[in-house]
Amino acid sequence: MLGPPKQQSTWNIKMADKLAFTLKFPIKSATGAQLTSLPISRLKRKDISAAQASSKDEYMMEDLLCAKMLGITLEDLAEFDIADSKSATEVLREMSTGGDLAAFLGRSPTDGSKDAAIGNSAA
Repeated sequence: MLGPPKQQSTWNIKMADKLAFTLKFPIKSATGAQLTSLPISRLKRKDISAAQASSKDEYMMEDLLCAKMLGITLEDLAEFDIADSKSATEVLREMSTGGDLAAFLGRSPTDGSKDAAIGNSAA
């Protein structure tokens, strides 16, 4: 018999909404805005289905999903430095395995209101 979801699992999903991806090499978006940090959104099954419907190429599907996860266009994603591109893909893969994104991004559950980020910090 299945019980309610574990509290930690629920917490991880809620906390993922506040996570941010910090670019090591900021870019200008297609609209001219300087992008230095992007919010990370949890992807849904419908996002995978949409990527699969758009392309059969595995790398293009990965790009579509990374762009969706970061709330940017494919054109903006194409401007990423290779280091930022690799990091974004690693975040996507960690998300797809159900991993704890806060821990993956270097944030502990006790950090409270601090936003998690990957990349350079202002420390």
